[in-house]
Amino acid sequence: MALFTRRRIAGAAILALVAVFPYLYQLRPFDAVLDPFRTFQVTRLAIWLVVLMGLNLLTGYSGQISLGHGALVAIGAYTAAVLMHEFGVPVAPAILAAGLFTGAIGFLIGYPALRLTGPYLAIATLAMMLALPQMLKLNGIREWTGGVSGILLTTPRAPAAVDAFLTDRQWLYYSCMVPALIMTLLAWNITRSHVGRAFIALRDTEIGAQQMGINVPLYKMIAFALSAFYAGIGGGLFVFTEAFMSPDTFDVNLSITMLVVIVLGGLTSITGTIFAAFVMTFRNDFVDQLASIGILKLPGAVLPGQEQPPDTLRGALYGLLLILTVIFLPRGLAGFGRDVSEKRPWERLWRGRRAAPRPLPAGGANSDGPDPPAEHLE
Repeated sequence: MALFTRRRIAGAAILALVAVFPYLYQLRPFDAVLDPFRTFQVTRLAIWLVVLMGLNLLTGYSGQISLGHGALVAIGAYTAAVLMHEFGVPVAPAILAAGLFTGAIGFLIGYPALRLTGPYLAIATLAMMLALPQMLKLNGIREWTGGVSGILLTTPRAPAAVDAFLTDRQWLYYSCMVPALIMTLLAWNITRSHVGRAFIALRDTEIGAQQMGINVPLYKMIAFALSAFYAGIGGGLFVFTEAFMSPDTFDVNLSITMLVVIVLGGLTSITGTIFAAFVMTFRNDFVDQLASIGILKLPGAVLPGQEQPPDTLRGALYGLLLILTVIFLPRGLAGFGRDVSEKRPWERLWRGRRAAPRPLPAGGANSDGPDPPAEHLE
């Protein structure tokens, strides 16, 4: 009961912080570390939270490895952009339509993927990720996608009704943060429903799931559809924050990075996805900060006259972090946070490299508590 109360208090405090964050840079002592650009970064964090939540539902909960999530984000982004800029559809319906359209595509993708598992599924989704940017450059759809040149986007301005007390950047923050919170709550409920328990059973053992009466093909397709729906909503919100978008914006590195950060944050965990969104948003700032204090000033790492490390060095650091996480923190940052709350973090760090993580309960996951076992889910 005490733990439940602490969680409710912590949740209320986080919601209060989210609500007032765009105004903190105007107050002391926060003005020393915050500015309007930080508000923009947290807006991007909200978008990544939506995108990564969908990937974690697919990979973390249902066990389907995908390297094509960036392609689904691209579909959502281009759908929303075309609806808003070519057909004049209002922002909210355009983003919802982008999510539904991308979700339908994800459901269709799930059908041929039924016979694929593990690395074969990863390769198939990687092929989709490699093909989509080239398809967006085709001349037949260039008038909508802009082809190789991409398309210019217009950042939405605050409506007249709120213009008196919200700047454009603050309105943009709330316009992205509110959907992110709603989608997070939806994911939290999904993971605790019979659908979430079916996903967990699929991930643990498909044969066992079939014996429990779970319709394995159906729930695999549902997992792809839900993941794609989240990616489409995130892609639609992505259009909010960008002035320019081209097919190369959504390259294979984006999909790989997203997969890496959800492992770092913690698979099968809503809290881990929040950590992953932080890593996704501030990863370059972290590497650049290390370079600025000399930690990454290795021979050839930063060339003369170059203030920031190149992308190759950033990629090497991401790979190193992933290796260290798998060895020492097999449950990610979220799992380490739980160990800290249980006052045994160093024991877990030592055991992490010698033993696999503790087995998950049949119906629950590392998400914040066990659920009842899956039973005869149709």
